[in-house]
Amino acid sequence: MQTQNFPFLNEQVVERIFASGQLTRDDRQRIQSMLLNESIGENELSLIERIMEGVVKGLLDVLY
Repeated sequence: MQTQNFPFLNEQVVERIFASGQLTRDDRQRIQSMLLNESIGENELSLIERIMEGVVKGLLDVLY
């Protein structure tokens, strides 16, 4: 059984990201960890796509 370094990205986390308008380093690490997980599901991919669109459209600031 694999252990996750970060909690799964879920609807509440995505809402928090959009509410703050900021994509933090921890958020990016959580997304990276999920993308490296071979068992990632369609729902998780959809949430990641929403965040990526938010960055591209300028709705989210990427913090370093």
